[in-house]
Amino acid sequence: MDLRTILKFIYHDFRLHVAFTLVLVWLLALWRVQTVNAFLFPLLAIVFMVIFDLSTTWIRDHKIYFPSAALVTGLLIGLIIDPSTPIWTIGVTSLLASLSKQFIKTGLRQHIFNPAAFGIMATPLIFDIPVAWWGVTASGWSLIILIPLMTRVLGRMGRLTLPITFLAIYFIYLTIQSGSGKALSIIVDGTVMLFALVMLPEPMTSPIQGSFKYGFGILVAILAILFSSLNFLEEAFLPALLLGNLAGFLLLRFSKTSTQAPEAKSSQ
Repeated sequence: MDLRTILKFIYHDFRLHVAFTLVLVWLLALWRVQTVNAFLFPLLAIVFMVIFDLSTTWIRDHKIYFPSAALVTGLLIGLIIDPSTPIWTIGVTSLLASLSKQFIKTGLRQHIFNPAAFGIMATPLIFDIPVAWWGVTASGWSLIILIPLMTRVLGRMGRLTLPITFLAIYFIYLTIQSGSGKALSIIVDGTVMLFALVMLPEPMTSPIQGSFKYGFGILVAILAILFSSLNFLEEAFLPALLLGNLAGFLLLRFSKTSTQAPEAKSSQ
């Protein structure tokens, strides 16, 4: 493989662009959170995700591939799980994320749930471990990296509709509750932006075609509002995304079934 082929691969693999953005966010966070775990957690999560994904795929399909998606998932896990927790939590979270990706699916590369969200949500529920989003809350400067770079990536992917609709509904709700000034300060929080720009539009688990591509962000925003209002979970965004993933899968399955039924009748 020559240099031109490698550069072409990097240019066209948007997951690598997202991973690069998250690495920059991580490096900025390390400037403020100067602990061993803050350095180790993203690295270990990447290693675990790559090992779990590649080994599972090799055992099942006897195939090897470049695990660019595992890089993004690992970085998200490492930047969100609280670095004050034991190191083993990273291994468990990565394992759960990989298992959801490899086994909770409908076909080749068609997993139902966002792997990072699944792992990060499951681990705190099982072991009572906090979700910190520390990688983006450590420094407000992370938005200077996150917003322009991810806007460019999502624009090239044709996925800007998802975060825009999510942020619009969430902003309207916050404005009604607290006024536009307070709403704006919450919207530009690193947690909200990392979720809206990276986790919400994840390619394999968010719709890109059909009318639901406009409704997905709205649905997740409404679910997040409900979870935050009910206050029975400390985290609102991740369960909202997982339920949105499930709703998207069910709608896609229903639409396929409904379109296949007339075809089957006409062929009889």
